[in-house]
Amino acid sequence: MRWLADRFALVATAIVAAGFAWAVLHYAGQWYFSAGLVLAIVLLFVENHRLKKRLRELGQKPRG
Repeated sequence: MRWLADRFALVATAIVAAGFAWAVLHYAGQWYFSAGLVLAIVLLFVENHRLKKRLRELGQKPRG
């Protein structure tokens, strides 16, 4: 019976995520794609910095 609860939780999570995505697209309007692009680029730079720092901690020299 645990699998039934897991599947229900997965479906409920998907419905919530879809509702959130719709709300963001609906209320952000034409600025959604510009803001999303800027956010994605900033997050990529942050993740790159974090990974380079982790490589230095492990004694490896990051490329680039």
